[in-house]
Amino acid sequence: MRVLMLTHNMAGLGGSYQRAWSIARGLSHWGIDVTLLAGRARPGLGLIQENRSGVNVVQVPDLFPWRLRHGGLSPMDMAYRVQFARSRQHDLVHGFDHRPAVSVPALAARRQWGIPFLADWADLWGRRGIADERAGLQGRLVSWLDVATEASVHEAADGATVISTFLERQMRELGMAPERIHRLPVGSNADLIRPQLVDEMRRRYGIPGESMVLASGGFAPYDRQLLLETMKHLRALEPTALLLVVGGESRAVVRAAKKAGLAEAVRSFGVVAYEELGSLLACGDVMILPLGNRPLNAARFPNRFGDYLAAGRPIATNPTGDVGEVVKHEGVGIVAPDEPALFAEAIFDLLRDRPRRQRQGRRARELAETRYSWTALAEPLTSFVNGL
Repeated sequence: MRVLMLTHNMAGLGGSYQRAWSIARGLSHWGIDVTLLAGRARPGLGLIQENRSGVNVVQVPDLFPWRLRHGGLSPMDMAYRVQFARSRQHDLVHGFDHRPAVSVPALAARRQWGIPFLADWADLWGRRGIADERAGLQGRLVSWLDVATEASVHEAADGATVISTFLERQMRELGMAPERIHRLPVGSNADLIRPQLVDEMRRRYGIPGESMVLASGGFAPYDRQLLLETMKHLRALEPTALLLVVGGESRAVVRAAKKAGLAEAVRSFGVVAYEELGSLLACGDVMILPLGNRPLNAARFPNRFGDYLAAGRPIATNPTGDVGEVVKHEGVGIVAPDEPALFAEAIFDLLRDRPRRQRQGRRARELAETRYSWTALAEPLTSFVNGL
């Protein structure tokens, strides 16, 4: 089978790209031929095709600004994607979320050439979700688009992969038959991210060896306040505590930390190559994944969860959505209330208990190599895809 994947994010950047690329790697292991179309990282003409860890990643010509290219809103990107879908023979189009750069070519392929459209739903973009987080005229216009199209695009699909039980319920409420819905949580690229010696990695990146370090990765800004308020309480309990941040949120966290008087407590590394992520996560004693109690977070299952498992470190999170359930059930960390003082106390107790951290870290790595590897998660998906 040949699958054309579409993500609205630019190649190598963003949660939608990371999810699509990881799933593509898993499907390729089971003999599915996958081509991933991503937004163009830099404006230019000409087709870019490259192999990224076993996945054929394609960037079509696009001269529009960064925000349009990365947000799936570039008309040039849309037009070239439709042409790409027309000129290649694919058995299925797997579209990640609903933005025009994904939905327009996917629905065109379905209507004009009869190619089944499998929609992936990984975030709540409209009401009660990301749309409520945006401000300003530009933000309101994009939110209007998300509110207007999110449900209709997924409703029009022939089948759906959903990241969480919350979005599975949403999909059923839209009228899709249960047998056409496949819940696909976040997995681990355990071959690319591996446990490493903490002392060695801290020396490499200039992290004090005696510090208690929380590591935080990702691109989503929604729980920045909870993260920093928790860190403030933790510093009162453990003055050596440091927060290591990596990913698209790094600069914003640093700015907010300065305003909160926590500048000395944060080490920022920005966006790094995925192959380097494991080395940075290895500097941490505990991986932190704050998820405040609201629908936006109940719908999510952040990619960093799989990276944390692969790093072989315990995870500190909150009882929101599927993440907290997995952490609690599998014994790979702690689940504490999303109240900063209580969250900090639970993290402090874990930091002081090295045997428990080591035990939970080993269990996390075990899951990354087995049931939560992308290879394992892709096996039932292969059967689901073949049945559409």
